[in-house]
Amino acid sequence: MKSAIFHAGALKPVLIKEDVFDPTFDDRAWTENWLHVPIIPVPPATHPSGYRIGQAVITEADVFGRSYYLSTPLDLRTLFDPEGRMWMSSTPQEMIMMFNNGRASFGHVLVGGLGLGLYLQYAEIVGAADRFTVIEASPVIRDLVQPTMAAALSCSLEVRIGDIEAALSGPVDEQFDTIFLDTWDTLDAAHLPYVNRLRDLAIRHLSPGGRVLLWGYGWMLELFETACRQLLSTPPDQRRNGLSGASQHAHDLLHPVLAHFEGQIIEDIDGALRWCREYVVRRI
Repeated sequence: MKSAIFHAGALKPVLIKEDVFDPTFDDRAWTENWLHVPIIPVPPATHPSGYRIGQAVITEADVFGRSYYLSTPLDLRTLFDPEGRMWMSSTPQEMIMMFNNGRASFGHVLVGGLGLGLYLQYAEIVGAADRFTVIEASPVIRDLVQPTMAAALSCSLEVRIGDIEAALSGPVDEQFDTIFLDTWDTLDAAHLPYVNRLRDLAIRHLSPGGRVLLWGYGWMLELFETACRQLLSTPPDQRRNGLSGASQHAHDLLHPVLAHFEGQIIEDIDGALRWCREYVVRRI
């Protein structure tokens, strides 16, 4: 399958193979199957650097904006930095997203960021991953998480300390069947240009038939479409003022939308949003 992706001002489509990267893949797809996968959590620990893995037991959580009640208490993990700020956690929402990405993974997998090891386990148990290479920026995360993953996984695991963008920008010395990336800290539509850049760099490192998976991409697209809907629902002469309070990143991302629909009263909002989606999927 291929989809025609246009950017502002383009006369010809840029073709992206959907079997390499499918922008319609949404890792928020609802499932409770993650509950039945025997994930081994990283044990609570305090690192000499001050980073700490905490433990909590929960029976309810917010999942994609709604309350979710667990029939069996969940043993939750949270990672805190030396200042006490939570960096990552194994909430039901995160586990669902990692389950869905893991289920779509196969073969030799390149992973950007070790996290708490959720994705690795799901990719082996419910996916078809048989080897992992992880590029992890933090030696602390490696120290805290790798020992548990080495015990939990039956397939090969190699953790390399480095920067995933630098690794993907370098020469193609090795190819992978799946590349999974989740190195951005929040699901903000303003991250999409950066994420798209990582995606396009990653595609170079795929084996034939391989695919790229991006944590939360579908959610970020939805947030962008919501911003476009709000912008285009505003009378044309008021749209520029509507961007005045936006962050610089949001302004840069939405300005081509403003320019493309300059002066137009939008009657076909669904068609306009399709253009917005196609533009931002291509945006670098």
